[in-house]
Amino acid sequence: MPKARSIPSLTGVRGVAALWVFMTHFYGLAADILHQPWMLQSLFLFNGFRGVDLFFVLSGFILMHVHEGQFAVLRWHVIRDFFIVRFFRVYPLNTFVLLAMVPLVLLAPGYVAMQRYYTDPAFAYRAHNLSLPGFVQTLLLVQSWTVLKLGEWNIVSWTLSAEVLGYLLFPLLAMGAMRIASPRHALALCAASLGALVAVLFACHHANNNPTGTFGAIRMFFCFSAGILLYRAYHMLPDSMERHAASITFGAVAFIAATLFFPVVPVLDVFGFTALIFGLSYQRGGVDALLRSGPVIWLGRISFSFYLTHYLIIGIISWGMGAWLRHLGFVPGLLVTFAIFGVCLLVGAVCYHLVERPSQRFGRRVMQRVEARDAVVAVRGAA
Repeated sequence: MPKARSIPSLTGVRGVAALWVFMTHFYGLAADILHQPWMLQSLFLFNGFRGVDLFFVLSGFILMHVHEGQFAVLRWHVIRDFFIVRFFRVYPLNTFVLLAMVPLVLLAPGYVAMQRYYTDPAFAYRAHNLSLPGFVQTLLLVQSWTVLKLGEWNIVSWTLSAEVLGYLLFPLLAMGAMRIASPRHALALCAASLGALVAVLFACHHANNNPTGTFGAIRMFFCFSAGILLYRAYHMLPDSMERHAASITFGAVAFIAATLFFPVVPVLDVFGFTALIFGLSYQRGGVDALLRSGPVIWLGRISFSFYLTHYLIIGIISWGMGAWLRHLGFVPGLLVTFAIFGVCLLVGAVCYHLVERPSQRFGRRVMQRVEARDAVVAVRGAA
């Protein structure tokens, strides 16, 4: 059955997820600037890292929405075109940010020392941060594919590494999902994937923290697979599901909010994220209207650039101005807090317009040229 080609609120929810991740990276510095130690105990701010899991579920769902039916049978030219577009989606911006960091690393030994500082032996790998091997690993976006910790650069890029791994697996996962003939089976497998992730997180003592690196790839796989399976179910379910969409969406938001009152329980938010995406896909209700509003859509559009640059900006400000910021009064501190947020948004918007969008357009042109060349070869072969 036909479904909506565009789902604006899913762009909006991506922006909200990026904002939540920003909060979890910023709230420690903000608590010091504002002299509000209670912020350090906030479960809402602490659990912002779970927005990454929302990204992963959403990525699987959106890729199936965009490429629905293309991978029912694996064909070389379809896979090639998919990889071309995906390459230009993530690598140019990641490379730009990495190259922008090089002068900082070479000219600011104090910043490097801060990034390599650790007190817990469990974080001894930080001693290799901003190393040349780490640069190469991050440039290739393979840091989540291996247990080797060669040194982190732009720390948040681990999610891109995991996402690239998801892209490589997507044709096979999509082909498997297309063979599921029942929406109930698809939903059951979706729930099983999320349940397996929660079980693994508990078993490995990661239910209440933010495992990255190789374990980040595990988070990606289960969430990404759940998103793919969720879309398969959505595609097969009858249109009558629309009348329940607003209730599902509101219930998902209420569930996520309720978990944030209890430690560890937010590990179950992956179920709430999945229900939220499912409800929003029908574009009904007040939550959908809020997430498709202009400011939220704008934040969603720049979310990738905002996400990839904010941590670096916070780190530079903390290193260069941290001591001064901590001596501000409440009102000046509040103004500075909003100013830092504004700077992060501004840098994200600039990178979106000057790097991200041009890279995507260039990638589409490359794909079109490759397809045109294939057409010429086919005509010559038929002659």
